[in-house]
Amino acid sequence: MRASGRCELESGFGRRCSRAAEHGDHFYPWSKGGATSLQNFVAACSHCNRRKGARIPSPWLISRLERRRASYVGTGQAIPVGERRSL
Repeated sequence: MRASGRCELESGFGRRCSRAAEHGDHFYPWSKGGATSLQNFVAACSHCNRRKGARIPSPWLISRLERRRASYVGTGQAIPVGERRSL
């Protein structure tokens, strides 16, 4: 609902993918310590989800998604993305 049914990942040139979201993805991979939380959840199309795989997102990619999220969630501020499980 937060993403309005649209993929939140990048399709190229830093732009948001225009495909419909078909998957929920752990942005910071669960297999690498990512939390199962709304902060770490991203809506993704099957193409972007497969392309991302279980890679750990770069700090640059995290900040881009935070800024992009603020534009469609409507807070005007970056919305935190990614969260690791507590050990």
